[in-house]
This record gives sequence, C-alpha cells and structure tokens, in this order.
Amino acid sequence: MKVAAISVLACVLGVTVKKEYPTGTLLVSVAAAVVILFFAMSVLEPVKNFIDELADTAGLSPSVLAPLYKTLGIAIITRITAEACEDAKEKAFGIYIQIAGAIMALYVSLPLLSAVFKMIGSFLRA
Repeated sequence: MKVAAISVLACVLGVTVKKEYPTGTLLVSVAAAVVILFFAMSVLEPVKNFIDELADTAGLSPSVLAPLYKTLGIAIITRITAEACEDAKEKAFGIYIQIAGAIMALYVSLPLLSAVFKMIGSFLRA
C-alpha cells in the first residue's frame, strides 16, 4: 500500500511540476524510485535468507551466490537508470545503459558460470 501511495503521489506531483518546470519531472521520478526501492529492499531480506538457507542445504559457499546478488543489483540499477533517461527524452542513452548493464551482469556472473561448468565436468568424469 505504501508503494502504491508513493507512486500515485509521485505521478500527481510529476504532472503538476511538469507544467512549470519540465525537467523537474525527472527529479520527482528519481526521488520516488529511491523511496520505493527503500521499501522494496525490506521485502528482499526474507528472500535472501531463504536463498542462503537453500545454499547451506546444498553445501554451496556464499561466494558462489554473490554473483547472483550482484547481477540482481545491476539489473535493478540498469532498469531505473534507463527509464530515467527515457523519461528525460534521451532514449538512446537508455539503450546504451541497458547494453552496458547486460555486459556487466554477464561479467559478474562469470564466477558462478565457472562453478557450474566445473560441477558439470566433475559429474561427467564420475
């Protein structure tokens, strides 16, 4: 409910500000995104705990899951930044940010991919 209320308030404020200060809409959008993400992060804690519990059960070290968390962070930041660029009528920059985000996500997931391939290789040798 809080996120919905903040979203509606940000939309109304953005429309109101747009008339007098067109670039102010971007500032309202970014501020609302930060507040909404703050609320969303509190919900992610139980999810993180569940994933950590699954990793403990499977015997995975926390370093194996670190790329998963980094990739999630990159995806969220990339999406918000790209949308902010599109709101500012800079769609090309948004596309560049999405491409860079995908490349960075692939880069940080390399240790996880390497661990998966090593595990598959050990199963095939056995």
